[in-house]
Parts: sequence; C-alpha cells; structure tokens
Amino acid sequence: TVNFQNDPAAAGYTHEVRVTVPIDPGLAAQSVQLGDIKIGNITVHVPADRGLFQGDFDFTQSNGFILRVSAGVDLKSRGATWLLQAIDPLTGELLRDPTRGLLAPNDARGNGAGFVSYTIEANPDTPTGIKITAQASVVFDNTPPEETPALVYTLDSAAPITTLTVQPVAGTGNQLVRWSASDDAGGSGVKTLSLYVAVDGG
Repeated sequence: TVNFQNDPAAAGYTHEVRVTVPIDPGLAAQSVQLGDIKIGNITVHVPADRGLFQGDFDFTQSNGFILRVSAGVDLKSRGATWLLQAIDPLTGELLRDPTRGLLAPNDARGNGAGFVSYTIEANPDTPTGIKITAQASVVFDNTPPEETPALVYTLDSAAPITTLTVQPVAGTGNQLVRWSASDDAGGSGVKTLSLYVAVDGG
C-alpha cells in the first residue's frame, strides 16, 4: 500500500495524483494485481485479478468533479502507475478550482489523505536471502515528485520441510511419534509446529 496526503499547509485542493512504483528485479511484474484505491472520502473498489484498471466515476453531486482513474503495470519498463484526476464535468478537462478537487489540505480526520494498493509475487527462481526493495514516487499536480521511504524485505523462497516417524512400542499397543521441521539455509526458520490426528480416517 502506498499512502499519500496533501500538505496540511497547502493553499488549496490537489487535482491530480500520480503514483509510480518501480518493480524490484526479484519480483514477477506479470503477477501484479491492483487493489482498492482511496482518495479523501472516496473509495474505489478494483475488481479482483486486474493488472490494468481504467474508469470515470461521477461525483459531481457530492464532490463537484468526475474522478478519472488509470492504473496498471508496464511489463517492459517494470513499473506500476496510478493516475488519479479530478475532471471538471463542464469542460471535460482537469479541474483547476482551488476550492474543490481530489484532496483537501489534510486534517486530523484524514480528509486530505489517500492510498493505492496492489499485490505482487516473487519470481519463482528468486533464491532465499535476496533483498526485495519497495519504494514509490508520488506527484501532486505539477509539484516535484516525493519519494516514500524504502521498505526492504528478505525473501524466504522455500517452505519448511517436515518429517514424521511412527514406531510401535513393543508390548504396549502404543505408537511412538516423532516429528521435526527445518527451513532452508537463510530462511526465516520455524516458529511453531501443529500436529493433527485423524481417528479411523476422520
């Protein structure tokens, strides 16, 4: 999720927000699925399994503009981009009115804040221990871009392996059950084990 806000000290509303996220080489760009979008008091639900999404949403009565959303991933440049615009319903052009738009100067209730979201998977051949970096660039109207803090994740590419043995205990009718689990080298390790027992195939 990429969070953003209009500066609380801003002179007026923001009319265009552009969010760009470069995709780390260890991630599979084709696996990007766009998530929901929030801009101030507006939430846009993006249908599941979408790598591209475009639409105009009429908020003329409540907010005084048409929300135009264009979002998607470019597999060639390996980047995901969201372009959110407040369109003037009378002209069809980008709104310029400082008294209405996408984001008011932010306040304690978050009226000037929003976010875009997405999910992505690692490349199947990316090994355990590789560092994955996520960082976004956000541009409001024609202001210089602002970089979000970089988030770094260490990839654990393989699931733990569990072994279980069962041995009869002579003369008792009981069974001795032993189990253990191990992760690949450099993985996140094993925190807990859960043992499930089925009786007569139940």
